[in-house]
Amino acid sequence: MLLHVVSDSTGNLSKHMVTAFLTQFASGTFELRLWNFLSTDNRLAKALEEIGKVGGAVMHAVVAAKHKQMIETFCAQKDIRCQDMTGHFVDFLASASGVQPAADVKALHEVSEGYHRRIEAIEFTMQHDDGLGVNRLQEADVILVGVSRTSKTPTCIYLAQQGYKAANVAIAIESPVPDELLSMNKPKIVGLLIDPLRLIEIRLARHRSWNMTKTSYVEMEHVEQEVQWSRHLFSRQGWPTLDVTKTAVEETAAKVVHLLNLPPAI
Repeated sequence: MLLHVVSDSTGNLSKHMVTAFLTQFASGTFELRLWNFLSTDNRLAKALEEIGKVGGAVMHAVVAAKHKQMIETFCAQKDIRCQDMTGHFVDFLASASGVQPAADVKALHEVSEGYHRRIEAIEFTMQHDDGLGVNRLQEADVILVGVSRTSKTPTCIYLAQQGYKAANVAIAIESPVPDELLSMNKPKIVGLLIDPLRLIEIRLARHRSWNMTKTSYVEMEHVEQEVQWSRHLFSRQGWPTLDVTKTAVEETAAKVVHLLNLPPAI
């Protein structure tokens, strides 16, 4: 079934919300179609006309009351089911606080102090990826440590998008662990662990895509030894650990924040 997600801005937030809802349904139940930047009467009308031709269902996250009504009226006329993703929540907050909402579509993407902090965090994370800039690790909010291919980089990028300065350091049996990492005294390090079989699958996929020659990097005995060595290192250093074998990046990031008791993201 076609599910249209209609937004007057980027549509990123509404798409994430809908994607989360769809995890409760069998894969393939819905086909998402995003309609964004529908901030004028003309753009919205044209999009609705196209939606009317193909049918489906509509979930919308527009701010202007006039545009909400346009969608509701159109869907009622075309017998298309629709759901407002923002109105009921905004009404609740207005009722609870006694403050009327501004209905400002630009407010979500305002260039604020929080925005600048997120940009700074992303820049820091890119400069401290895979062991780069170890001399500035003290400036990080969180440091992820693990053997190669344990989702350190994507998790750090996700954390940075939330405003956390995240660095990561790859470790290997064959190489000494940086002294700057071992001497850290602030509780900001999390060791990432993974099942050896899953790690081999990930590394083999990388080898195939890069046409690399097989080495001990993907051999069971070496990988098991590497994972066990990293586990002992984390234990010896007293670093908390997370198993990322069956964990999505978003979940790993949330667990890191909880584990280190980091302040709320911006």
